[in-house]
Amino acid sequence: MKQRKEKRNVMSQLPGAFRGFFGLLPPVTILIVCSSYVEAQQSLAKKLLAEALHLADLYNWADAAPAFTESEQLFARAGDQRNALYARLGRIRSNIEREQQTLPLVSAELAEALEDDPLLQNDKEIRMFCLIVKGDIDTEINTGAMRQDWEQVEILAHGLGDKKWEYRALAQLGIAAFYDADLETARNDVRTALAEATTAGDAGAQIRVLTILGNGLVLSKMYEQALPYLEKAISVASAIPDSGYQFAAQEFRLDALIGLKQFDTAQRIIEDLLTRARETRRTVHEANALVLAADVAGARKDHKTALSKLEQATALGKGAGLTRLLAEVYGRTAEIHREDGDLEAAEQSAELAAASTQASGDVWSVPQRLQALAELQVARGRYSEADRVYDRAEAFLDSMIGNVSTALEKTAVITASSQIYSQHFALIAERFNDPQKGYAIIEQVRGRVAADLLAAGSVAPPTAKSAERAISQLRLKLMGARSTDEVRNLRDQIFMMEQTRWIAPGASVLKTKSRETVGLKQIQQALAPSTVLLEYVIADPISYCLTISRNGSRIVRLGSKTSIEALVVAYLRAVKAKLPAATEARNLYDALVRPIPEVAQKESLIIVRDGQLHLVPFDGLREVFGRYVAETRTVIYSPSATAFYLLTEERPRPPTRHNALLAIGGIQYSRSPMNRSGLTRGFDRSGFVDLPSSGDEVRIAQSTFTKKETTLLLGTAATEAAFKAASLAQYRVIHLAVHGFADSTFPDRAALVLLSDQLAGEDGFLQASEIVELRFDADLVVLSACDTAVGPLQGQEGIANLSRAFLLAGARTVISTLWQIDDSSSLFLMKRFYAHLPANWSVASALTAAKRDMLRTFGSKALPYQWAGFTVEGATGRPISPNEGDN
Repeated sequence: MKQRKEKRNVMSQLPGAFRGFFGLLPPVTILIVCSSYVEAQQSLAKKLLAEALHLADLYNWADAAPAFTESEQLFARAGDQRNALYARLGRIRSNIEREQQTLPLVSAELAEALEDDPLLQNDKEIRMFCLIVKGDIDTEINTGAMRQDWEQVEILAHGLGDKKWEYRALAQLGIAAFYDADLETARNDVRTALAEATTAGDAGAQIRVLTILGNGLVLSKMYEQALPYLEKAISVASAIPDSGYQFAAQEFRLDALIGLKQFDTAQRIIEDLLTRARETRRTVHEANALVLAADVAGARKDHKTALSKLEQATALGKGAGLTRLLAEVYGRTAEIHREDGDLEAAEQSAELAAASTQASGDVWSVPQRLQALAELQVARGRYSEADRVYDRAEAFLDSMIGNVSTALEKTAVITASSQIYSQHFALIAERFNDPQKGYAIIEQVRGRVAADLLAAGSVAPPTAKSAERAISQLRLKLMGARSTDEVRNLRDQIFMMEQTRWIAPGASVLKTKSRETVGLKQIQQALAPSTVLLEYVIADPISYCLTISRNGSRIVRLGSKTSIEALVVAYLRAVKAKLPAATEARNLYDALVRPIPEVAQKESLIIVRDGQLHLVPFDGLREVFGRYVAETRTVIYSPSATAFYLLTEERPRPPTRHNALLAIGGIQYSRSPMNRSGLTRGFDRSGFVDLPSSGDEVRIAQSTFTKKETTLLLGTAATEAAFKAASLAQYRVIHLAVHGFADSTFPDRAALVLLSDQLAGEDGFLQASEIVELRFDADLVVLSACDTAVGPLQGQEGIANLSRAFLLAGARTVISTLWQIDDSSSLFLMKRFYAHLPANWSVASALTAAKRDMLRTFGSKALPYQWAGFTVEGATGRPISPNEGDN
């Protein structure tokens, strides 16, 4: 009886064609033959599953689909429920791209199975795999659920001792944070995951994380920086045949190439991408390729081809339920209709794009979609509607900026969205002439970020982490908001929760009030009667200056961005050629200052610059009668009106510092290894020349203070290690008379050149990325080095340079330079500056007086190149006395 029962069980696993034949054999023979057959089938199934998991481990899920499908059938036939479920989950994941429309249903089914299936409840390994699959699905449809999935994967992986999936889950959490516009968490998570994957030799994770990083940079419009990450991902994959064709990395690479206008290269890659997508039936990537092809055609003004490609992509997107892709398609379609002059059709497509983007959960892209819609409404004369849409876009951005607590992440958000604010300002200026609303728009972003940049770094209290989940929930609600009032209400709730990040004992005013709104009337009251604040908004076709004084405010119309930038280029070219630049200086004055009658009535100008104006020394411009602005007025620079107010109203700190001056100079670069090190960094072969006057310069600075309160690092003592080892927070003034250089692409690589110290492991290049990690409590930092005030422009945030790095690290005021400085001129200027400083003058007044001394002493021989490049930024209104108690 028992043998007959076993015979029936085993035969049920045989293919139907064999059952009749085997039914004629004795039971024992059947058991032996069938057991061997079943074992062979299970062995094959396990081999197929192993092959599929190997491909999946390289994130080549699509190629793993056949093996997952076959192994699932074999395990099911063999009665192996655990492995059958494992293979089924793999099959589901492998078909994500082909079954986009069913993903919400599949996600719900997996959620239910995780709750009810005993196997998924008790087997932690397969439960983790199920959450991995669900996490990838939710990445496509529900970023809120995605975060929860990967948080559980991270916990399970930790419990199982699976380091690989711990850091892989961390990378996915970085994606979730990016979608939520939490760029600080995204950066930290992805960077950590990449480091651990590289250490472990995990090629699949390296490909994945490099692609994530590249995509983030592309979305931030940092195309040149994105390409190396994406090309590295493709390179790593090419060395591993099983990793398959990297569709995602290639698509993001194409975005970067198109952004850089390398259309021929992009077209060749698109053709290959489209062919591969169709051959492998990858609908998502076929649609993406069509959108990219439309981008290239549109850039080449071939609108007929572009619309045809987009229509094909729309059909694919609707058929597969690709919400995010449809948002892209509608957005591109709107752009083309606009260029063709069909504004009504363009606005309809823009509305669809904005709605689809918000529905997809892509917080990052919502403001850009709303911007496109507002632009079309302005073009159609629907100004009030456009004003409301801009308000809504800025409400999203306000929440996004507030969701990060470091300047770096804020920079990425603002750089990518600065145009929204300038366009909205222009609308208010031209159609409503409302200075108060214009001020509120531009200071939303300039004031807020500048305040954070001037703080000594953000210090999150222990309670900040407990607030993160509440903030996340509010942000999810924000994605469902439809009206401006609802968006603003949720934004205000998020703002209140975020305050726990900033409240810390001993924090400066800028830290505790960095999110505080400063009204226009407060700015007016803080201004001295002899001072006017000029806040520039440089744009095409018209630029503006928001003029604020004690007596009122107004918006002044200026020339176009194109014309102003041409004047800036001409002026800087003449100055750097060591020419008098009289005509160029007068032309630029006429464009920027002369249209503002309030200037003639004031002694001090507070300049809030925009765009290329960050490279212009306003006191080096020439007035109507040929005098330099420096001869009659003191010029002070501020990142924003809000920053000016906060610094002006900041209460004096109690005297806690024990030292007056730390100064560095007198380095003999020609006898040091720094020139050889410079060559490895791509610097000019002429190297770093000696600065003979720099030693005298720091001694002059020393003579201003009590000698016992000063520290000099001269000659061979001027090492990077020695500077870092000094108790930097104990000095009121820090003076560096050294070489410096800027990096127009990677601002963190800008550096001051000291001396190396092999024993300490310091290379001598004090980079901006290192400076921001230091802590200063200095009233003044003097960067008597080349190009310390220049760097890449970053939209409404301003400019990234060495000066900003010191401000971010805690310095209140920084003197820096706009170009390469002359050693002897610097010595004269610094000698006069320190001579005026003990007279209880502010830094700005002392520097202006020193410039006037040079002009009086040398007359027409004093070229702008020799003195105008020195600028002051920060808390410039307070005097700095030799004795701290006198401040």
